[in-house]
This record gives sequence, structure tokens and C-alpha cells, in this order.
Amino acid sequence: MQDWSQITGSLAMQHIRQLITDGNIKNAAESHLQPSSLDLSLSDEIYRMRGTFLPRRGETIRDILKDGVLYQTKLDHPLELFGIYLVRLDQTLSLPAQVYAITNNKSSSGRINLQTRLLVDGTARFDTVPRGYQGEVWLEITPKSFPVKLNHGERLNQMRFMTADTRLTSQEHFALLDRSELLCDLSGNALKADMSLVDYNGIAMSVDLSSEDIVGYKCSPTACRVLDYSRRDLDALDFFEPIHRPKNRQYVMKQGDFYIFVTKEGLRVPGNYAVEMEAYDPTKGEFRSHYAGFFDPGFGHGLNGEVRGTPAVLEIFTHDNDFVLRDGQPICKMVYSRLASSALTLYGDPRLASNYYKQQGPRLSKHFKMS
Repeated sequence: MQDWSQITGSLAMQHIRQLITDGNIKNAAESHLQPSSLDLSLSDEIYRMRGTFLPRRGETIRDILKDGVLYQTKLDHPLELFGIYLVRLDQTLSLPAQVYAITNNKSSSGRINLQTRLLVDGTARFDTVPRGYQGEVWLEITPKSFPVKLNHGERLNQMRFMTADTRLTSQEHFALLDRSELLCDLSGNALKADMSLVDYNGIAMSVDLSSEDIVGYKCSPTACRVLDYSRRDLDALDFFEPIHRPKNRQYVMKQGDFYIFVTKEGLRVPGNYAVEMEAYDPTKGEFRSHYAGFFDPGFGHGLNGEVRGTPAVLEIFTHDNDFVLRDGQPICKMVYSRLASSALTLYGDPRLASNYYKQQGPRLSKHFKMS
């Protein structure tokens, strides 16, 4: 059994594997492991809810089900547009006293605007698992752009475990940016570290509206088509409208629409760090800049630093007003955390399902045919 009091930081794959071996995570297999996170899978227990609920102290999710359910349904029935569903996950947790966790969408669910938020007993916060938690894990799912058909075992979100908050300070981000060449231009040249690239306790990245003929994709909410999550051959034009490079390098995002864009810079994550993109920063504008916020060690870096950066795909929708997006404007912040130990397996390893390892441009999810 691992002595977790001797481990400090975010946990890499080898530590998460130990949690599974020790029985702290039930119903998880080797295929669920990522370099610094664990994929979570859907059970076939699903309920259509009358709204979003957060449990009070001492209240279980099953207590909420007594009052909040409209009806129990089946997972193979398409989830309706804007419907709120609660699904039990296959995994249960019995965490050591020192270990807690956070969760986020996987890239493939985030890029189709399928909102997922994790819930656990007695915790009035989404996507947060307290230290030493024991119990079931649930997922609230809301299709925001079109109905979605799911299956038992689908993996929509991922969990990152830690024993301490080891996010870097602004000064530490600046030093690492300079030492490890965290950002590169599209030609693979390292961007020189300066304070314009260091946001408050993070690394700033900007939106690219000029490097490709198609700079992004737009999706307006519609119930006319159902996205089958198991498919890998869908036609993008059935769901998304391509956005061609604007002549004035500006684009007006409309309230309520969903957009896929890409960063102008390539991100690099060394093997002893993990990264999270902050989901929402009101100082950058009234829009949410990302759902799928985890970037594993090795992303844009490779085993020995041979990869010279990979752009980050942005999943954006506006909150209140139409927003004029301009080429090169800062749009998101990357926050680096130290791993307790360097990851022994990195993103892009052929043994892993690294669907976006070599992504370039505004890449849609794996469900669509590549042109």
C-alpha cells in the first residue's frame, strides 16, 4: 500500500494505477489511464432531471433523486437539446485521506458542446472531490448544441488526483517559460519569455484568425440532427459551419452560438508537469473559453522535447453580448502544476488513445471524418 503522506503534488499515471491496485478506485481498468488523469465511464443508470441540483452537507445524490427526477430513462435514448440528465458513473471512490480530485470534460465531449459536470455526495461544488471521499460518482450531462446519443461505457470526462496544490506562481511560470520553451510559434520557434506572455499565475495564449483558410467552426443550437457519440465518420457540415479567414482579421461571435477556434501559439508540457486551461476569465471578455481544460504531460513536447508545440483548440460560447474576436488577442490562460513524480507515460504514446496529439488548426472532435 502506498503511503500518500509522502507524495506531494498532482498524481501521474503510475500513482493513479496504484490507487486502482489498492482498491481506492473501483471499476477502472488500464485503458482508463491517461498520463496524469483517469477517464470516467458512464453506467446505464440515467435520470432526466427537472433542473440542476447541488447536494447540501450530508446529503447524497440519491437523496436529490427523490425530489429532482422528472423520469428515469435509458442511456440509448438520445439526450434532448438542453435537457439536464444525471448519470451514475461506473467508478466508485474510496480515496486515502490525503488525496482529492478535480474533473473536466474530455476534449471529444467538449468539442461538441456536451456539457458535463461531476457531482459527489455532500459536496456543493461541481467537478470537485474532497479529500478522502468515499462513495458513488455522478455526472450531470446537458447537450448544448444538438441532441446526443450515448452508450454504456462512454467516457465524457476525466479526473485528476492530487495531494497538494502545486500550481505555479506568476514568477515560476515566467522562469519555466524561459527555461523549457513552453510556447512556440507556428514554425516551432520558441517565443521569448516576457511578461506579456505571463498572465496572473498562468501563461497567456491568443486566438488565431489568420493562419488557415478555415480558422474555426460555428454551431447554432438545433434539434434537427442527433450526434451518435459512437460514430467516427460523421460529416462536419451536418453539424458545423466553417468560418473562413476574415479579411479584417476580426469575427463577431453571436450570443448563444458555439465556436471552435485555435490558439496562435503551440503549447508544450514537459513530463513533470500537468496543465489546466482556465475555463472562464471575465477579464478576457464575457465568454467561456474552454470546457476540456486538462493537458497531459507530453502534450506538444514529446518524450525528449522533439515536438515543438501543439496549438490548443478552443471551445467558446458567449455569455451575454455579441463579442468581436480579433486575431492575436489573449483568450485563455494555461496554468501549470508540478507532478508528484514525472509521468512514466506521456501524451502521444502509441499505447494510449491520444486523438489530438498532432492536431493542427481548428480540429473538430474525433466523431467527424477528417478532410
